[in-house]
Amino acid sequence: MTGTAEVIDAVVLAGGRSTRLGGHDKAALTLDGERLVDRTIAAARQAGAGRVVVVGPEPLAPGVPVVQEHPPFGGPVAGLAVGLSALGEGSTAVLVLACDLADPVVAVGALMAARDPAGDGTYLVDEAGRPQWLTGIYRRAALAEALTALGDPTGHSARRLLTGLALTGVDVGASAAADIDTWEDLRIARRRRAGGGPDE
Repeated sequence: MTGTAEVIDAVVLAGGRSTRLGGHDKAALTLDGERLVDRTIAAARQAGAGRVVVVGPEPLAPGVPVVQEHPPFGGPVAGLAVGLSALGEGSTAVLVLACDLADPVVAVGALMAARDPAGDGTYLVDEAGRPQWLTGIYRRAALAEALTALGDPTGHSARRLLTGLALTGVDVGASAAADIDTWEDLRIARRRRAGGGPDE
């Protein structure tokens, strides 16, 4: 990528079943009066993403294309594949973001600060040491090659897709890596946004 101006796009994954929320659409949950998906889109744009595609079952923000994998609920890798295809050509890097990040601005900021342009990508590692593959920025060509090598993406894990790439994991605190999978997660995120501790 030396000598080439970087062009960033983003894929926001919003197509899960939200089983731990009783099927409630997590993309539509709100923090500070904003839907989670809108907060994530805004963070991607703030980081310089020129084009943003949301992968999910419902139309969301005006002006943001929404696509869905076939069959529906085929998993995050299937969602990433259809999102990347919808973006088309032209970008050199792709932000991959789950829609349920509690603080997407902090998460994306950590990624952008730590990324190694010479590698294939950077992803967050949470406070427990778990890779958060779906909060990352990846070289677009490397993602495309990995998807081609994988074949049918339905049901595959992000770990299987990305393990062969030259990636850098970034250790971050709870606030940067936190996502919202349960009602309790949402309560904690709202407490943090209000300035209280997670257990208050």
